[in-house]
Amino acid sequence: MAASLHAHGVKFSSHRFMNRLGFSNSVASPSRLFCEKIGDSSRRRAATMKLVKVGAKNGGGVQAVLKENVIGKQFVGGNAEGFTCVMKFGGSSVASAERMREIATLILSFPEERPVVVLSAIGKTTNKLLVAGEKAVSCGVSNASEIEELGSVKELHLRTVEELGVDRSVVSALLEELEQLLKGIAMMKELTPRTKDYLVSFGECMSTRIFAAYLNKIGIKARQYDAFDVGFITTDDFTNADILEATYPAVAKRLHGDWVKDPAIPVVTGFLGKVLLNCS
Repeated sequence: MAASLHAHGVKFSSHRFMNRLGFSNSVASPSRLFCEKIGDSSRRRAATMKLVKVGAKNGGGVQAVLKENVIGKQFVGGNAEGFTCVMKFGGSSVASAERMREIATLILSFPEERPVVVLSAIGKTTNKLLVAGEKAVSCGVSNASEIEELGSVKELHLRTVEELGVDRSVVSALLEELEQLLKGIAMMKELTPRTKDYLVSFGECMSTRIFAAYLNKIGIKARQYDAFDVGFITTDDFTNADILEATYPAVAKRLHGDWVKDPAIPVVTGFLGKVLLNCS
């Protein structure tokens, strides 16, 4: 039967894929590859599709850089256009409620685009989760809930949802699951690569849920996706996985299918995938 596992740190820009897509390694990025392959279809026409890669600059605000490339737009039923760009926001760009408001304003400033929004974890969340995992190995089960970095992650995300005016429920279940995971690590007294990937996945799962909820709150219809549920399939090299070819048609089919049924901006986690293991 097939068992699914979550892999973080997925390598989207391997040399093999760059050659197949005709990219040079110097311009490869996770969102670039994601953007290119969404438009790949046997039924397509030439169109200009953009990558909008955004990061914080000089400690404040966000900067957008557009890189244009002529590729195909996917058709659904022969007449519906595909997504026009991928907007990729790094951790510093989503580090606070204020930054998320700026991102929403930026998205609205491109009314001609139909974007797929890809987010990293909020601020330094990934680093804090890794430290929390290492501490859990030796702290004992009874002390796992008191790990400083866990408290910091909880406080940051609950403060962000409060300042954005969205319901705490968008992250409360994940925060509880995160705490239980750290207790499990403390009980087993080990942090395997597989568990480490599971641990750091919480950051992007929470940031995308918060941002999608905020977009909906301000009247921009959005839908959150975990990449491992939308079709991202990877090798089982935990913490350093490669994306598999089957990912691309699966992602395109899912996102376009959902758009046709109920149009909403996809807000997707950036570096998560699903590993399929054949167990006989």
